[in-house]
Amino acid sequence: MSVVIRCTALVRQRLGRSELRPFSHWDDGRPETEINFKFYRQAINKIVGLSDKAAAFLHGFF
Repeated sequence: MSVVIRCTALVRQRLGRSELRPFSHWDDGRPETEINFKFYRQAINKIVGLSDKAAAFLHGFF
């Protein structure tokens, strides 16, 4: 598989491990928790599927 990534926007605010660390209650349904799990709890360097709610949350950072 080959993936091409193109930058379409710059980040407006930081959303790293330290910002997502408080969101660790896996059954709370928050988009921050989903992103924390998919970005930092699972293997890195892979493509993940996000819910519409998590995608909308991320959109606010760009």
